[in-house]
Amino acid sequence: MLILVVIFLSHFLIGQFLEISKSKVFSYFFGLLLLAVVFYFSLGVTENSDNFMFKYFYENDWEKIDPMFILLMKVMNAYHFDYYAFYQVHLIIYTLSYYFFISRYTKNVFYVFLVFFVLYYVPYVNQIRYYLAFPFFLLSIHYFIQKRNLVLFVIFTALAFTSHSAILILYGFIPMYYFISSKSFFKYLFIFSGVLFMVVFALFQMGIVQEIEHFGEYFDKGMTSSVAGGIFNAIPYMIYIFYLWIIDKNYRKKNPDFAQDKTYSFLSKFTFFSIIFIPAAFFVQILGNRYVFPFLIVWLIFYLYTIREEPAKRKFFSLFIAGLIHLFVGTLIYVIPHFIFGESFYEEELIKAMHSIKYIDFIYLLR
Repeated sequence: MLILVVIFLSHFLIGQFLEISKSKVFSYFFGLLLLAVVFYFSLGVTENSDNFMFKYFYENDWEKIDPMFILLMKVMNAYHFDYYAFYQVHLIIYTLSYYFFISRYTKNVFYVFLVFFVLYYVPYVNQIRYYLAFPFFLLSIHYFIQKRNLVLFVIFTALAFTSHSAILILYGFIPMYYFISSKSFFKYLFIFSGVLFMVVFALFQMGIVQEIEHFGEYFDKGMTSSVAGGIFNAIPYMIYIFYLWIIDKNYRKKNPDFAQDKTYSFLSKFTFFSIIFIPAAFFVQILGNRYVFPFLIVWLIFYLYTIREEPAKRKFFSLFIAGLIHLFVGTLIYVIPHFIFGESFYEEELIKAMHSIKYIDFIYLLR
């Protein structure tokens, strides 16, 4: 708990400074410093929940998996690199990709990336296939909608899909962005979320969806949870969505011409798009892990965009409230499960990953 307080206090102070400062030098410095920290606490990980499976795939030339994994595996095996080098290449590629995407929208990369890395550390260092695909997806959407660059859209879409085919579902955002107005977006989000919940529930009960390649594992009974447990797991992202809904509502009141702001419309729709998957995630937890919480990067970019022109005092107060939310969500993820369930999966996995990093020893801090 103390570690979380120190992290988010530092995050608030530095993030506040970077929002007020107009110096790009400081922004680049803290952005690159954070990049170094991310690499320091991730590249040395040699043990996590997915390590045994991916290592087996790599060492046995497994080909019943996504094309990008196979391609990288064959290239690195050809040059006699071990699995951990293969793992590190994934981390380097998607870390730099996330950094690049964030920097397209804000100079305060430090603020966005630190929260994402701390709150989502365990999946970040575990699910290397999906987290290679997700930033490619973000960049493909960015170039298609914001930049209208069809060539780069096709390239990043191909990279995303070949990295993890389950990413395809998220491309449903494109027709929703173009065919649903900002004023009607929430109404259709709730309709679609209800429909998706009923469809997923029905397919799950009939046992059909379990047979679909790459999706079947998401609906295996081992990946499901009770509704009560699912709701608890969903609380962190529901808190963020509710807070951002309030921020968005106030922003629209202050800016009645919001529909004319292309960047705002894009970030707003991209932020709330993930609502579609929340009800279904109540009983299939991995849907939240894959299709909701990774959008935290987009949520934080959107948040900074809505407060960019606020007076210094109002911005200070807003960042303070946001900081309390980050801290509370961190507590929900790592600390509170101890008191409710008697154990904390994410804390245990974090400690296991940290202990496996040979060049650091945080045992005395993590106890």
